[in-house]
Amino acid sequence: MNFKTTGLFAFFVLTPLCGAFAQQGDTAKIYNLNDVVISATKTSRELIKTPVRIISIPIQSIRSNSVLNADDILRGVSGMFVTRNFGIFDKHASINGRGVGKEQARTLIMIDGVPINKTSTGSANFAMINTALIDRVEVVKGPNSNIYGGSAMGGTVNYITKEVNDGFRAFMQSDFGSFNTVGTRANVTLKKGKFYIGLNGFARKSDGYNSSNKPDSTTINLSLNEKSAGAIAGYRINENNTLKIDFNITDALRGKGERIYSPSGVIDGVNHYINSNYRLSYSGKEGSSSWNFTSFLSTEKYSEIKWKGSDIFDVDVNRSDYGAWLSYNYEGIKNNSIGAGIEFKGGKVDGRDIYRTSTDVVINKGNSNSVSLYLLDEIRLLSDRLTIVPSLRGDLVWFNNGGFSIEGGTSVTSYLNPYTGSLNNANWQALSPKLALRYGVGEKSRVYASASRGFRPGTLEDMTRTGAISGGVILANTSLKPEHINTYEAGGDFTLARSLTISPSVYYSMGSDFHYAVNTGEKIKMGNKYRPLLSMQNIGKVEIYGGEIDVNYSPLKGLDIFANYSYTHSVIVDYKANTLFGDVDITGKYLTFTPKHMVNSGVTWRNGIVNITAVYSHLSSQFMDSQNSPDTDKYINNIPSYGIFNMKIWHTFNSMFTLNLGANNLFNKRYQDASSQYSIGRYIFTQLNISL
Repeated sequence: MNFKTTGLFAFFVLTPLCGAFAQQGDTAKIYNLNDVVISATKTSRELIKTPVRIISIPIQSIRSNSVLNADDILRGVSGMFVTRNFGIFDKHASINGRGVGKEQARTLIMIDGVPINKTSTGSANFAMINTALIDRVEVVKGPNSNIYGGSAMGGTVNYITKEVNDGFRAFMQSDFGSFNTVGTRANVTLKKGKFYIGLNGFARKSDGYNSSNKPDSTTINLSLNEKSAGAIAGYRINENNTLKIDFNITDALRGKGERIYSPSGVIDGVNHYINSNYRLSYSGKEGSSSWNFTSFLSTEKYSEIKWKGSDIFDVDVNRSDYGAWLSYNYEGIKNNSIGAGIEFKGGKVDGRDIYRTSTDVVINKGNSNSVSLYLLDEIRLLSDRLTIVPSLRGDLVWFNNGGFSIEGGTSVTSYLNPYTGSLNNANWQALSPKLALRYGVGEKSRVYASASRGFRPGTLEDMTRTGAISGGVILANTSLKPEHINTYEAGGDFTLARSLTISPSVYYSMGSDFHYAVNTGEKIKMGNKYRPLLSMQNIGKVEIYGGEIDVNYSPLKGLDIFANYSYTHSVIVDYKANTLFGDVDITGKYLTFTPKHMVNSGVTWRNGIVNITAVYSHLSSQFMDSQNSPDTDKYINNIPSYGIFNMKIWHTFNSMFTLNLGANNLFNKRYQDASSQYSIGRYIFTQLNISL
């Protein structure tokens, strides 16, 4: 059976088979048109009344699926490609929204509306999200920069935590899995009167596996040792006003699977990061007005052991992100809901490469700050059947205090001396308009259309760090301007029967000023070899178009069946290569790590005996290099098409205890990535959940 028929197979075969045995139970479907969502306009609206494609994944679906990390919740969502080749041992996952590419900075990840993408790298650390706290996840597809600004050009993912209920509540999950993996997650809350407090945490440790395609004495297991702790406190001033603070710290050590034998002894490669996050929020309402004030501070201390030839050094980086915003909504004008907001965000990086084999210390640093305003109006016409939402956001960004220097320099880093010194200050602006329309068809269907513009700023690493990369040396570039994307989209949700919904979408996007490492035409001597000198530049255009169709069917309470198909065409249509200096023209090439076809299908059957979830996902082949080169005997340049089957069964005892048995990648499908390492393959686990 090929992947194009997988969805139909799930729909027409599994439906009558499972429907014959289905009994009463809670729904676990991830597309309920009556769900209330907030991520589209920062106001609470029924999904069917929003003018965008938004998916709400409820806690029942999260608990029903094989979720080991927060990003696993997104697997199976059409148009969203999740990359985590080494499973729980990967340093970080990557979410590619609608074909904008593997760079995480193009898809914004949030917790309760607070971004976790780093200003320094654009990446998001999913490991710091404790899944025991998650109530639901909202996914807005397509550019959402009109509300959330930079990094939302491919969409937004908002992890929304649970509300604290009256009295004492507790949840604990203990699990044991493949590779001798042991973990525990917990959340405890107490609410009495106007006050509430909560404590939460998780810990997980694993021996790991050897991912090398040619294991030898220099390759060891990818290992894992992570832990996190957090606390929340809140005060409900009155029925409509609440003050909340929370804090969490995550400490994770991951083995890279590499070992070097040096004169000073055996050294194993590791990544170590400590994340600390602080948030303060105040939400209020009075009459037709409502508002929210949020501030946050996130710090990361990251370290990594690296080596190049006989040179061994420690990467030591301190990163911080911070921000505050005030959003306001007014519904006192008939048929209108006016929203506005002002925001300040920023980030800084202070990175050092500290050599163990010499006295060299290579330093890069810089700050980036922004101030933003947005305004929108939800206009409701024709007895609330027609909604028109014009919106506009403006961002002003400035970069300063940049510098690149070397202390205690020797011949090891002398090739970098010409590029040391203070970096130029820079600033730029971005306007992000969006016009979205929705028309209700009957009580349970809708159509929508939108035109929007999104952007992605350059990361602090691209603007401040000069150093060696694969294929040469890359220069810092403080004049790097943001990427932009213009997107046109149309779609709808059609309820054909009481429990059958079909949701198609099509879109067309044109991206400009995309970031590429361009050959400058110069060469630089590193040791005894000359390497090309590159610089990250705004160059090239990307054309992206595609479509998705979701089918959701719940013939009986407790039985949910879904299937979806995504098509993505992401091609570079303009690239000004310096061919005289060896830069290869990649016009007409596909974006890397972007499968053209994705199919997901699955069934969840919740009953009083043994509950079961089974999900099959198929992805077409992916290019791993920008030239779309074929595989050779020496190099793997492509990930072939593959299918993954996940399964989970569980039973709840006395409404308090739930025993789970799951298998991710049940049939052990493995592939090699760009580093020629094997993906994780089959992972089997058991879990015990206790709810009080």
